[in-house]
Amino acid sequence: MATTANIPLPYRFAAALVHLMLKIYFRSIEATGRERIPKEGPAIFASNHPNSTVDPFVLGNLVGRKLNFMAMSTFFERKPVAWFLSRCGVIPIHRRQDDPAKMDQNVRSFAAAFRVLEAQEAIGIFPEGVTHDDPQIRKIKTGTARISLEVEAKNDFRLAVRVIPVGLNYIDKTRFRSYLLINVGEPIEAKTYEEAYRKDPQAAVNAMTEELQRRLEALIVNLEEPGLKRLQRAIEEIFLERVQEVAAPNEGRKGVADTFVWRKMIADCVNYYAKHDPDRVRAVGSQVQRYYRVARRMRLNNELLEQQPRWGALWSASAKLVILGILGLPIALYGTINNYVPYRLAKLAGMRNPYYRDRGDKTKISIYSLLAGVVAFLIFYPIQGFLVWFSFGNPAAIIYALSLPPSGFFALGYTQRLKAYSRGLSNARLHLKNRQLISLLKKRRDEVLATLDAVRISYLREVRHPRAQDRDPDRVPTSDHPPPPGEATTPPAPAGPPARCDQSRPG
Repeated sequence: MATTANIPLPYRFAAALVHLMLKIYFRSIEATGRERIPKEGPAIFASNHPNSTVDPFVLGNLVGRKLNFMAMSTFFERKPVAWFLSRCGVIPIHRRQDDPAKMDQNVRSFAAAFRVLEAQEAIGIFPEGVTHDDPQIRKIKTGTARISLEVEAKNDFRLAVRVIPVGLNYIDKTRFRSYLLINVGEPIEAKTYEEAYRKDPQAAVNAMTEELQRRLEALIVNLEEPGLKRLQRAIEEIFLERVQEVAAPNEGRKGVADTFVWRKMIADCVNYYAKHDPDRVRAVGSQVQRYYRVARRMRLNNELLEQQPRWGALWSASAKLVILGILGLPIALYGTINNYVPYRLAKLAGMRNPYYRDRGDKTKISIYSLLAGVVAFLIFYPIQGFLVWFSFGNPAAIIYALSLPPSGFFALGYTQRLKAYSRGLSNARLHLKNRQLISLLKKRRDEVLATLDAVRISYLREVRHPRAQDRDPDRVPTSDHPPPPGEATTPPAPAGPPARCDQSRPG
């Protein structure tokens, strides 16, 4: 295992910077299955690839040990970048779509990967071979299995190489201060394929690749038909507040990991019936669309359906909004004035990057915003600090510099809280003035929920529980914490009435 002493300085510097950047960029990073991450020994961390260069940042930050990433050879075209990447242990991989004539150079790349594993170090790899915005795992390449099995065969299967699948689930990867869930799956032991590899190497590679594909699919919300993405999102939206309605009062709002099991089951259910009963999917889709047409015509939304506001509570919330607005305004204005320009530049860099502007590719928005933000704040903060020092001297400049980041975060949170309060008040007023319309929409929503509940029970009987007729189909076992992804037979039900296939947005 690489100790801190022999980890190259560029890697240590980059790791520290990346850790800070991720802490700032994401509001919350949750991880399940951390105990499956080996602290030493040869390992390959294989992950899905939905967010371009942010993904290796996240994966390296998660693992907590030096990762030697395998990356596209195109990153090495500029000498300064190539030098830095080489010093960080990045191994170039030549893809056929980049330059078919250079594919034979992958022999050297594989040899470099073998040396890393033989030195008891770890590799990071994205076996899909390309970053994308699809709602599913693409068919993965065989490179991960080939590397692990070939290096084991080279060492008579005594290395104990493990392949650890990792699922990255970005709740909104284009938005600053969003949520991220990382699921670490059960490792695949390369040695278990020893007998198969000795008989037929290619068959063993294919079998291991298929197993890795299955395990990766179990770690994300994997929707096999991209055309059904809107339906899946609509079903999740319908259940947006339901899980909070039946939750215990002291539970608070569900986190990303808590809601993942529900989101995963919704996607699996849609996948199953899209294959086995497409007419049922079309019928459910039509009913959901009718519900949303009615909601749009009434100018109402799902949040209103779970509220039970009273005029007294409305006046109390209004008073809180006024107090928050008055007391927080001076600090928020200070933070906004001193952070607006670099913040705005970072946001514009993300939304106007050529990949998104020309092709609608959302996978590059985060990395452009992240890197542009680092550059912009590193330029503007020193300039602003210098101007204060020049005008008021050392003490004022030090206090000013220390106030910049916290005041910026306060301003951002202040704006979001004001919007949330305002939206809540607006919804409460609509609810109090449109009780009959809301009652009608709630009836329509409950009809949709009844249909979805019937689909859920049918799915559990047909797929998850072949012996479900021996159980009460209206009850799902309750649990305080969701089981590790890929191991759950049913999602944990919220406390309260018979469980539905519920889903809520974190925060």
